[in-house]
Amino acid sequence: MAEAPFASLREASYDYAGLQEYPLLGKTLFAPGAWMMLYRGGKLAGFPASGVSPENAVAERNFPVLLICDEADTTLPCRHAKRIYAAAQGPKSLWVVPGAFHTAALGFAPEEFRQRVLDFFRQRVPSP
Repeated sequence: MAEAPFASLREASYDYAGLQEYPLLGKTLFAPGAWMMLYRGGKLAGFPASGVSPENAVAERNFPVLLICDEADTTLPCRHAKRIYAAAQGPKSLWVVPGAFHTAALGFAPEEFRQRVLDFFRQRVPSP
């Protein structure tokens, strides 16, 4: 389960370098800034940050995924969640929360949020 997921750290860095609203700037004019974020992050973490990709992870393994996308999110737009959803091999669900901004689904639709999350885990955890 993930709310406001990123398809890959590289793609997320383009959003951040492009001032979150213009990812094309992050892939062109501000690309060196995105590359530096990935390089520095990799050095701090001790592994290549540019290889971190939930999109690739769900494509390689068959496991259940619940993705929550906040429709008005400019930090990590819905295209990230949609890419992960498209790549997922296992049981999957994508909920686009109308009007919600970054990680605000619970505030915009508290009852539906609670119900969807509980249903997701109820379907996957065996009863004692």
